Amino acid sequence: MGTLLRGSLSLAALGGSLGPRIPRLFTPTPVAAPTCSAFPSLVNHSQARGKTFRKKVSKPQRRYFRYADGLKAQGLPVPKTPVNVIENKFWKVSNGMKVYKPVSPGSRNRRHATRFHLHKGSCIRRLSYGKRSTGGRNNSGRITMRHKGGGHKRRVRSVDFMRTSMAGQQVVRMEYDPNRSASLCLLRCLSTNEFSYIVQCEGVQVGSILHSYRQGIPSPREGEDPIPRSQLVQQGNCLRLRDIPVGTLIHCIALRPDGPAQICRSAGTSAQLIATDIETGHAQIRLASKEVRIVSVDCVATIGVVGNKDHRLRNWGKAGARRRKGIRPSVRGIHMNPCDHPHGGGSNSKGNKHNRTPWGWLTKGWKTVRRKRWFIVTPRWKANKK
Repeated sequence: MGTLLRGSLSLAALGGSLGPRIPRLFTPTPVAAPTCSAFPSLVNHSQARGKTFRKKVSKPQRRYFRYADGLKAQGLPVPKTPVNVIENKFWKVSNGMKVYKPVSPGSRNRRHATRFHLHKGSCIRRLSYGKRSTGGRNNSGRITMRHKGGGHKRRVRSVDFMRTSMAGQQVVRMEYDPNRSASLCLLRCLSTNEFSYIVQCEGVQVGSILHSYRQGIPSPREGEDPIPRSQLVQQGNCLRLRDIPVGTLIHCIALRPDGPAQICRSAGTSAQLIATDIETGHAQIRLASKEVRIVSVDCVATIGVVGNKDHRLRNWGKAGARRRKGIRPSVRGIHMNPCDHPHGGGSNSKGNKHNRTPWGWLTKGWKTVRRKRWFIVTPRWKANKK
């Protein structure tokens, strides 16, 4: 009969062998393969795919292809446009945040600030010590801080909040600190080659030279010009409040002239120096909560804002991420028994009670500070009412 192929029967061969009895049912016509000069790799010459699967060329792409063809015709090189996109199948970078893709339920909505600029190794061992976990318990074994326990091992970095070194210090690298929201800067003293950690200031880069004028601005020698104000008020420099211009943003503020920095040390925080009175020896600073405080003019502060300001936009993504940070789950009092919480018992009701702590103290609006503190000019509750 005709020629029998594997899995199919050639109708053309059948028509040719049977002659006039069976007409030719199918006449093969050549099919032109689709052409696409822009995306030659998308064309499969062995099998033409449907139109739905072909990627269309946009107008900007056509404009660029015409521009590239014109340069090639003139014999000129085609400039390559670098695209600053960091992305893979698990995450992408968007507006300075590392956003994870929903490849699993735990990675959905997970995001945190980028850390590509931070050191990937461990910290300096002699500038740190191991943190002993307490699980929120005191020396007698009683829980004094709820919702704490477990988590990954940590090392506490010894941060220099005094800034007593008078010589210039060079920024060696930026490091991650698991014990605080801000990052750290590793400094090297140019005169003694000693290393120290400070809280990273926004705008400070690797290689920058920072100075500390805790003992005051040094007087110039004979024939030398005084230190210009632009060099003194530099991001990351430590100065006394009497030497800082009014209106400057500051952080790592000390409360005693001979004490360490205690205020504005977390990520993205800062205060503003709004007044300085040399005669009375007091300065006024406005905190992020709009509270105005009185501090001695001999106290020191660091110029600038604490870095890692996108820390507040983080999203853990899953409960296990909080457990690795040492945070245990918290149960609402409305789901407890009456013996465990004032809100407990009943059927989804607090029993017509105001919000209270497990020990019966009023919360959410109840004033806990009764005495007036002389160093607070405007309390935050009064400043937020305005």
